[in-house]
Amino acid sequence: MGKQTDVLVIGAGLAGLTAAWQVAMQGKKVKVLAKGWGATHWHSGCIDLLGYWPLDADTAVAHPAQAIEQLIKEQPQHPYALAGLDNITAALSAFQELCAVAGYPLEGSPEKNWLLPTAVGTFRPTCLAPQTMTAGDLSDDAPMLLVGFAQFVDFYPRLAADNLTQQGVPAAHVTLDLPSLAQQRRLTSVVLAHMMEQETFRQEVAQALKPKLGQAARVGFPAVLGLQEAAAVWQAMSDLLERPVFEIPTLPPSVAGIRLHHILKNAIQAQGGWVFDGMEAVGAEKDGGRVTAVLTETAARNRAHRAQNYVLSTGGILGGGIYASYKGGVQEVVFDLPVNAPDNHLDWFYTDFMDKRGHPIYQTGISVNEQFQPVNGSEQPLLSNLFAAGATLAHCEPVRERSFEGIALATGYVVGSRVVGSRTND
Repeated sequence: MGKQTDVLVIGAGLAGLTAAWQVAMQGKKVKVLAKGWGATHWHSGCIDLLGYWPLDADTAVAHPAQAIEQLIKEQPQHPYALAGLDNITAALSAFQELCAVAGYPLEGSPEKNWLLPTAVGTFRPTCLAPQTMTAGDLSDDAPMLLVGFAQFVDFYPRLAADNLTQQGVPAAHVTLDLPSLAQQRRLTSVVLAHMMEQETFRQEVAQALKPKLGQAARVGFPAVLGLQEAAAVWQAMSDLLERPVFEIPTLPPSVAGIRLHHILKNAIQAQGGWVFDGMEAVGAEKDGGRVTAVLTETAARNRAHRAQNYVLSTGGILGGGIYASYKGGVQEVVFDLPVNAPDNHLDWFYTDFMDKRGHPIYQTGISVNEQFQPVNGSEQPLLSNLFAAGATLAHCEPVRERSFEGIALATGYVVGSRVVGSRTND
């Protein structure tokens, strides 16, 4: 680490890792600092590009690229509008290529959303899904069997199957009580994923399941079909059961999301980049309209990390990058940037918690210019060598839009490309 860092990324969610990956691919020295791993570990492991637009629409978006064109016209400050549809498409294609090379294909395109089942049996629109999930597409009415494990309490197949059946999708359920799991004190999704990579355990699952298949044309498991060898495990279970198998995302930790995290992290490190967790950014040093260092907390005193350029991708309110005080203040925690939020904390929420308009506080974020540099009421950057990406950005509502991963991937990709070509260090 003797050579000076070209780009320092704060945050190791999908946006931060994507930005770092793009920087590393251009031969620059990049370092990622994070308090802990990001939203990849609790999201679905798919790329939700745009699921609902307009936000009050009763039906999900079927063709996300077409809907994004409409969004860009109506919301010119939205991160998708700043990135542009061509860059969004390029980001998706590049990420699909990366995952394919890693042996974990993501299927789909921005032209059409999948409709995949959730763990509670609802319909979830998503743009890119792992090959291990797409046989569960609900546009196909083939009957399915959902499988759970008695010791795994983060997935209830009966709940999902009953809800799907009520919505016209023929679904049955079964819960397996396997001898090899009887002694497990705490069966998490990660533990179960590791067990699924063992041939003897897969054989045990298949042997117990075959007599219960009935008329099922496809079989759904919680998303635990391997961690490092998901494609091989998925294929092996499909072969053993002699029908298509698919995964359904579960409660965190998200095995499918962790797979994407590993792919990005490995890609960064393969190009000579560094990714560190356990380093909480607590402040920054600035001089002459530039960032000169980011400070991380240590036992004795704060440590300064210096680079030519910096990328903020700490995840907004949900990720802890923006702090909302019970007294009414809203603060960006690393650079103390101005935050686009309601002035009065009484305006954060509407009276009805389920209000169809959402709540203003969830649109809180950092305003940026077309280069994704933080601004405050003009196009001039507040700090010339600072960029921002992902859920920390303002003028969007990723949860309601079902655009969380799409915004992270697209803005991380664009920022990673632009920060290298910037002239902020001249």
